[in-house]
Amino acid sequence: MTSRKPCSSARRVRDAITADNDQLLCLAKLCPMEGHVAICVNRAPDFFALNRLEGDRWRVGVVDGPAGTIAGCIAVAERNVYLDGRPARVMYVSDLKVHPAHRDGWTGNALIRYAQEACRRAGGDDAPILSTILANNQPMERRIYGPRGLPRLTRFATIRTYSVPLLWRRPRAGADLRVSRAKTDDIEEMAALWRRLGPSRQFAPVHDGKSFAEWIDRAPSLSPSCYWLARRDNGRLAGFVGLWDQTAFKQLRVTGYSARLAAFRALFNALAPALHVPALPPPGGELRHLTAIHMCVSADEPAVLRSLLVHAYNELRGCGFSFFNVGLDIRDPLAAALKGLLAQVTDTHAYVTTPAGCYSGPALDHRPLHYEIALV
Repeated sequence: MTSRKPCSSARRVRDAITADNDQLLCLAKLCPMEGHVAICVNRAPDFFALNRLEGDRWRVGVVDGPAGTIAGCIAVAERNVYLDGRPARVMYVSDLKVHPAHRDGWTGNALIRYAQEACRRAGGDDAPILSTILANNQPMERRIYGPRGLPRLTRFATIRTYSVPLLWRRPRAGADLRVSRAKTDDIEEMAALWRRLGPSRQFAPVHDGKSFAEWIDRAPSLSPSCYWLARRDNGRLAGFVGLWDQTAFKQLRVTGYSARLAAFRALFNALAPALHVPALPPPGGELRHLTAIHMCVSADEPAVLRSLLVHAYNELRGCGFSFFNVGLDIRDPLAAALKGLLAQVTDTHAYVTTPAGCYSGPALDHRPLHYEIALV
């Protein structure tokens, strides 16, 4: 990332520079995510803070609009992940945003071609490219078949985001487990468990103790104490999960509620004073929440995840947050841990392609997808 001034030329794709930050922040506000809750993601004060966490090497492409504005953007990151149980270099494409005044097709197509070429240069023609699309996003779903020579996307998984409201105290789960906050001294042990369980999930990042500690250290407002650890009676680590307050670099503002969520909000807010929890905001207000990061639990032990989430749930009540988000592949047995927590759900489909334009590698649907919703 450099600080040189961009040349003034409309309708072209170029690499973003630090001077684009303010315009990219404005663009993000104009591109809400439409679901049961329509949400605007405000990336202030630094749009690029999230991109720096998305991969080892990353780029953001932008299209210049009139009068110094930005008409659209897209991000590309290179990652070292587990694919079919083995470390592999893959690409991740995200952050496709197009200004409402420039949704004529050209801007979006140009940005996708920029990402395709960036992935080719980094990983070659056959590098797997992961991308996601919010369910029922019809304009984006029309692109998955590769119109006008664009890459063809193959859907292989669906991530379900569970938004768990922090209401009344929950009964303790997992009597044979001890749950506590992590400390810096626990990082090596956490990384060892990650190395053991990571290969069982598609696209889980590869980490050792050093890289895991460095990732946590450079993530804004994240620290070892944001993680909950579950230990067995013999002291052995059974699993862990982080719950991350990302307000320092990513704020969520509601732009609207569906009829179902509006009814849920009315009920939630009626109970909020008695439960000593903040009310869900009206359109325009900010959602105070936390998001799961680095969930590490064996797929055959949903009781471990349940114990972690219930312990964190009870500890976080009354701390100013309305809910926390957990993201899981819909095929993941760990989803049983969320049963009865009154979670509202949102689905996002995962797709794979390659710079060559189509994925023809091994099927990816026989292991659950690991996807960090905190990095969206």
